[in-house]
Amino acid sequence: MAPATLHPPALPVNDDLRRAIDEIKLRTPLEEVVRERVPSLKKAGRLWIACCPFHDEKTPSFKVDPARGTWRCYGACATGGDVIRFVERSQNVDFIEALRFLAARSGVALPERRTERDRAEDAEREALYAALARAAEFYRRSLHTPQGAVALHYLRERGLEPNTLEAFGVGYAPSGGEVLSARARDAGVAEDVLLRTGLARRDERGRVYDFFRDRLMIPIRDLKGRVVGFGGRRLSDADPRNPKYINTSETELFHKGRLIYALDLALEHVRRSGHLMLVEGYTDVMAAHQVGLRTVVAVLGTATTDEHAALVRKSGARRVSLVFDGDEAGRKATYKALAGLLSLDVALDVVRIPGDEDPCDLLVREGKAPLEGLLATATPWFDFVVEGLAALPATERARAIDTALELVARLPRALDRDAHLTALAERLDFPLEGVRMQFETLPGRQRERQRAREAARAQTATPNSQRTGAAATTSSGSSESGGTPSPVAARPKTREDELLRRAFGELAGVALLDARYASLLAPSVEFCRDEDVHALLAAIVRLAPVGAEHSAEPVVFPLSALLTEFAEAPALQQLVMGVLDHVERAENPAALFEGARAFVERDYDMRCIEAERRLLGSGNDAETMAELYARLRRIKVPQADSFAEAHAGSRTETETGRR
Repeated sequence: MAPATLHPPALPVNDDLRRAIDEIKLRTPLEEVVRERVPSLKKAGRLWIACCPFHDEKTPSFKVDPARGTWRCYGACATGGDVIRFVERSQNVDFIEALRFLAARSGVALPERRTERDRAEDAEREALYAALARAAEFYRRSLHTPQGAVALHYLRERGLEPNTLEAFGVGYAPSGGEVLSARARDAGVAEDVLLRTGLARRDERGRVYDFFRDRLMIPIRDLKGRVVGFGGRRLSDADPRNPKYINTSETELFHKGRLIYALDLALEHVRRSGHLMLVEGYTDVMAAHQVGLRTVVAVLGTATTDEHAALVRKSGARRVSLVFDGDEAGRKATYKALAGLLSLDVALDVVRIPGDEDPCDLLVREGKAPLEGLLATATPWFDFVVEGLAALPATERARAIDTALELVARLPRALDRDAHLTALAERLDFPLEGVRMQFETLPGRQRERQRAREAARAQTATPNSQRTGAAATTSSGSSESGGTPSPVAARPKTREDELLRRAFGELAGVALLDARYASLLAPSVEFCRDEDVHALLAAIVRLAPVGAEHSAEPVVFPLSALLTEFAEAPALQQLVMGVLDHVERAENPAALFEGARAFVERDYDMRCIEAERRLLGSGNDAETMAELYARLRRIKVPQADSFAEAHAGSRTETETGRR
């Protein structure tokens, strides 16, 4: 029987990076990293336990094993992994970001392969960040000069304290046209850098001048706390043509639709509480943080984008509250903010500030208690939208319903959309069929149908042979590029395949408990047709300690090294944790191993005999093969049948490693 194809390793890295990962794990005790996110983690024997941080529960099901360097939730999540996987999950970051975080924390340098061009581009980018940081410091100092007196007086009138201004880096841009540019040139900053960062502009005569002049300056930072641009507020209303607020123009570092103001300061608090509050203005954010509401942020302009939604998702927020002014402008701003956030799987609600007061004034005057009270009675987003429409006269309501329909269209699940359309019709006393028809006439829905028609035409135009080939590639779980197989491809096709996957999973699990079994496992690896399990078995055999089979005592398997092997393949990490969890529950792992091995060997023998019988056809030789088949079955049947009987009542959803 030909061995199953082993897909490429999940972590295509060199030995230097692998050694760096191992060093990170050595220097980073898992229980310490977990305890930073889960303060309730307590020691219980050799393990540490707590309620799972990834789902609500009252009975602790989350366990950390420092000796193995692994964690696992035995409750609703049924997931686990190593310290890298914990950082990925708890901070909502990808593998590379988690690895860099842990490397910085442990002081381990990650090896990099970079070209001269890469290094030159990095140097250019660092020069841009440095120029922005220098400008922020210049503006901050200028606030406390005689020229900045008007700006400072405005801030004090708003009730913002010195510590708050310092924390947010608030400053002042002098009114002269070249003050910043001249200082920057004297410090050796190139004009090109000033232009690329949006700090300066060039006029038609070629003169470089400051973009921000006589304005209150608010630095805008990215998630890493680096200044990427500024918001500038005018200090005089004498010229109404002068915009109240201006932002840095779009640059290679500053993208308004991809930034959330103060998220760098709020991120840790949002991750701990699961709650994020979105307000309209910079001063609203500052006032909230000043009174202790540290999960408050703002978008640059009220409309939210898919990129904003991605940042909110990355923050780990489970609830998002929109806190805008209570006037009509605030209501419109709320609609704009809702649009980009409805694709998120979070509780989304709206807080309405009474009267025409803005959040900053309320917070500075009365502290956080009134806003906390409003948050406790916040209105779910859909109720907020419906209430706004219900207050309109019937004719206006019919015209304005498109606003609500456009928001419903942003919901990602078809059943959710349908339920909200039904509720909208009932609560506004409109015929459901009419609401659905109007929903389908929305421009966005029409574009979706057009794309679907074009895709259908393209599919129809594709020759049958090409479609068959594409389907075959998908179902086999591989492609010409050699990617990781689809999880669907790895699923058992028959009851026998399911039992085989279980058997191989049990072989793997026992070897993970005691590395002495890895050598006994080795001959069976080539019989495994499931690609994920085959990859696991091959890795176990390769990573097992040399000479483990000669030990009289159980040998600890290097589980951390195995999880490093599958560092960029969470599905394989879950397979590891699943099979390990399964065999740890067994009363007799040795008997489990023998039963599983007998089942695997019998399956292989039976397949070989069936192949020979087909080749021989009928006749005496076929009868001889039938006798051999029966004899082999009698030899293998006791342990193999006991394995099959033990799993006779199990269902597909409980297959090994897919709990």
